[in-house]
Amino acid sequence: MKPLYIVGTQRDIGKTTTSLGLAHAFAQRGLSVGYLKPLGQRMVTAEGHVVHDDAKLVYTCLGQPEVTQNDMAIPLPSGRVEKEIRNPQSDELFARVQESYNARSAGKDVVIVEAMGHVAMGSCLGLSAADVAQRLGARTLLISGGGIGRAIDEIALCSTFLHARGADFLGVIVNKVWPEKYDRVKAATTQGLGNLGIDSYGTMPFDKRLAAPTVRQVYEVIDGEILAGAENMEQRVFNTMVAAMESENMVRHLKESTLVISPGDREDNIIACLCAHIMGDIHENTLAGMILTGGLRPDDETMALIEASGVPVVLAKGDTYSVVSKYRETVFKIRPGDTVRIQAAFEVIEQHVNVDAILESLRE
Repeated sequence: MKPLYIVGTQRDIGKTTTSLGLAHAFAQRGLSVGYLKPLGQRMVTAEGHVVHDDAKLVYTCLGQPEVTQNDMAIPLPSGRVEKEIRNPQSDELFARVQESYNARSAGKDVVIVEAMGHVAMGSCLGLSAADVAQRLGARTLLISGGGIGRAIDEIALCSTFLHARGADFLGVIVNKVWPEKYDRVKAATTQGLGNLGIDSYGTMPFDKRLAAPTVRQVYEVIDGEILAGAENMEQRVFNTMVAAMESENMVRHLKESTLVISPGDREDNIIACLCAHIMGDIHENTLAGMILTGGLRPDDETMALIEASGVPVVLAKGDTYSVVSKYRETVFKIRPGDTVRIQAAFEVIEQHVNVDAILESLRE
């Protein structure tokens, strides 16, 4: 069976979610599944070896927690790309990719290889997704964002690159389609791709569970301390609001499981949010948590209410703009042990992707 190379039209488009869900679906069909992410920038050290954090996630979910020196052929920390460009060694680098692939494919029925970033990333090393897929003899499955015109145009551009580099292009999965537009977008993109001779293997709706970090994950990227609610730091954040309005106006904008970001000296807004949460007259679980900015600790009376509420509250050193910017620029990846998001990945693939057709294409 040919390997399956998962590539994307953009970064952070859902390649790891797709890889994870397909790996689980293949295993549910009785296949032994291997996984490899040979190039990447987000490295972690596990059992003394360097591995991509996405690989660690998939290995764990596949029941393959062992990590070896072959699990990441080419880590790309800052500065390495420039060094490689000045002294090109594409064949030597690919030989390391091949070695990693051979190690991870041994004894497996099917191997999923996940690309770094978008289809052209790695071109500067002679190791774009298309180049590596072609040399591994893999079939490439392209993951695109939701939409109609823009999505089809991006897919057309990326598929042209894949063909130009000699990759065996299988087809497309369209991801992150807003549920209220799902039927219309699915019909239009399937037709539009068909007009271009491109096969669609699924359309996946946006699932808020996959995009929802826990308050603890937010805390970990913000320089601060936990003021209260440490026992509830695993609450999930489905909405975010910056408390910049007057309190009577702000409360009307609270949604379910909202993370409120507020200056620490705006006791009026803090109290209004906590009261709305405690009374439950807006939502059953109004607050996922609060981030108080500026290093400004609320007064004693407000702190007493915070502690009584059970809401996880974090005091951040940075100003509100810096904290909001840091939060918005962070991609909260699925982690081993995050059972809610892992299960969501399994379900969205099984329900919305033609897994059996993908497997059949790998057998051809």
